[in-house]
Amino acid sequence: MKTNYKNIFLIAMILIVSVGCIQSKKKDRSGLSALVLRNWSNGTATDKYTNGSLVILSRADLSNLSFTGQCFDTFTQNGIVVSPSNYYNTIAGGAGGTLNTDLKKYALSTSNCSTLSFTGTTNTNLGSSTQRPNTSDGFTFKMYTCDPNNNPCARAAITASGF
Repeated sequence: MKTNYKNIFLIAMILIVSVGCIQSKKKDRSGLSALVLRNWSNGTATDKYTNGSLVILSRADLSNLSFTGQCFDTFTQNGIVVSPSNYYNTIAGGAGGTLNTDLKKYALSTSNCSTLSFTGTTNTNLGSSTQRPNTSDGFTFKMYTCDPNNNPCARAAITASGF
């Protein structure tokens, strides 16, 4: 009988702890939109990169032969087209290039992602992380990817990233 009470108590404790640890999937991204708007107001909404892209590439090997990467273009803030440089100047966008290392590079390009031979989706609702805001955030962009296994990064993308 005591074993049953111990088991019930143990199960109850596990349920209480697990319910307390569950996080809501709804994230508050007003801070990201505010950063983009602040960068926008400090400079201009559009610049030479407005129809371009933000390219983020990482070396997949030590011989500089393989890369994995992402390319972001078609940036909008509440439906208004903005330059990718407004996002590039946030931490999530590479902090204006200050996060560049020998293994990972963030760079702006005057070419869009398709021109750099990235493939991907035309869906702007790309998920819920800060790298891929969803349409309810007011700040959106399209994301494209490349990797050595499925879609190798083109020389144009590697050059655009700064490698």
